Amino acid sequence: MKKVLGFFKTNFIFTVAMIIALISCIFVPFDKEYLGYFELNTLSCIFLLLLVIAGFSNIQFFEKVARIIVKRFKNTRSIIMCLIFITYISAIVNANDMSLLTFLPLAYIVLKYTNNLKYLAFTFIMQNIASNLGGMIAPIGNPQNLYIFSFYEISLLEFLKIMAIPTLIALVLIIIVCMFVKKDPLVYDDNVSNQLNVPKAIIYGVLFLITLLVVLRVIPWWIAMIVIVIAMAICDPKCFLMVDYTIPLTFVAFFIFSGNMSRIPGVIGLMEKFVNEHTFITAYISCQFISNVPTAVLLSKFTGNYSHLLVSVNVASLGIIFSSLSGVIALKEYIKASKKENFDKKHGAWYYIGMDTLFNVVGAIILVPLSYLSLLLL
Repeated sequence: MKKVLGFFKTNFIFTVAMIIALISCIFVPFDKEYLGYFELNTLSCIFLLLLVIAGFSNIQFFEKVARIIVKRFKNTRSIIMCLIFITYISAIVNANDMSLLTFLPLAYIVLKYTNNLKYLAFTFIMQNIASNLGGMIAPIGNPQNLYIFSFYEISLLEFLKIMAIPTLIALVLIIIVCMFVKKDPLVYDDNVSNQLNVPKAIIYGVLFLITLLVVLRVIPWWIAMIVIVIAMAICDPKCFLMVDYTIPLTFVAFFIFSGNMSRIPGVIGLMEKFVNEHTFITAYISCQFISNVPTAVLLSKFTGNYSHLLVSVNVASLGIIFSSLSGVIALKEYIKASKKENFDKKHGAWYYIGMDTLFNVVGAIILVPLSYLSLLLL
């Protein structure tokens, strides 16, 4: 029983998603229309990305590449900026959540062995922000992007046009914040081997490109599913056990919830009028209560204003810590590291949440209105 409760507590957003989906089923009984709720292209892309990234993680690809880069820097500011921007760049092609799961542990290792754990909370917070705001520019960068890109069938050029200015503003803000880190001398001692399994890295790279082709609607999802599942089963069957299945299952729950909401007459009338007229602000506020992915899924049923919805659910990651799944991931990793290092209570979970809230609120005050203004230029 404790293990079950621990699972639901650890996977908070998944738990909430399942609860609201089940509640919505009370108002809309199961029928044939449920089968039309699910975006199979989106679900398959998420699963395949998780599977291929598990393969990369199993050969420690990202960590080894990152170590090579990190060793080139000689002071605290440069090393922390490196960790933040590795996460930023990775999020563009690796999805924000996967990027954090890969590089938060690396940041902990680097800061520990350079005696700079005092920067751990700052680095984790900025990595989280960087993963969300870096991932804005790519359809696979954030889960909500993948859904909106697929649901509205947006062209890649149109997507980039919508997100270019908010992404550029966010990048400048991240750089400015990083400049406040002191440039203390750095000594990095790491004897871990950087030898890479080249054949597997090449295979996983090809499979990753196939996944991208599915995202860009070049090849059907079912062809990619067959090819990648067979290839991964041959290369490393253990990867199937490493996939966090709560992520696609969370999407399934969100699809059920949003599909049911779009069939309740009272909700339809209210949502269509309000969401269409105030898409940006409605989406931002909604993200602070139910996070960005379910907001994207739910509101897409009531508005065709995809540009406002897309920008809002991305910049809304600058809000409370539970406004995105990545915020929860970063908090969990910080708590895990703080327990290993026996941090005092002053630097525990509430310290992290306080710092995270401060950084996000200040960032939102600047980025959110500027991002809205950028939409007026389209």
